[in-house]
Amino acid sequence: MSAQKLALITALAVLSGAPLAASAGIIHPADTEMGYVSHPDHAKPGKSRAEVRAELEAAMKSPRWDFWARLGVPMPTPSTGPGKLRDQVRNEALTANRAGLIPRGEFSY
Repeated sequence: MSAQKLALITALAVLSGAPLAASAGIIHPADTEMGYVSHPDHAKPGKSRAEVRAELEAAMKSPRWDFWARLGVPMPTPSTGPGKLRDQVRNEALTANRAGLIPRGEFSY
């Protein structure tokens, strides 16, 4: 299969899934003056207000809060342990691929 044909198939697959992804949210595109329709009943139950406030207060205690808040991006999470060597990561990926844990197309080496 040529690269162009593969790119075309991939693009069509992505575009065909877009309406499904758009219908999963609270706001759906529509041919109206507003351009959208709101369906609050489609909302998934999330965190309570108390949980969100607790997370926000914990984040605001960080000394870098102002920097990240001005950028409008999520704060980076702290490292959870020592890093791994490239060979360790590669071996883990090979093992996961052989076990069928990595879907086809995501493993390119």
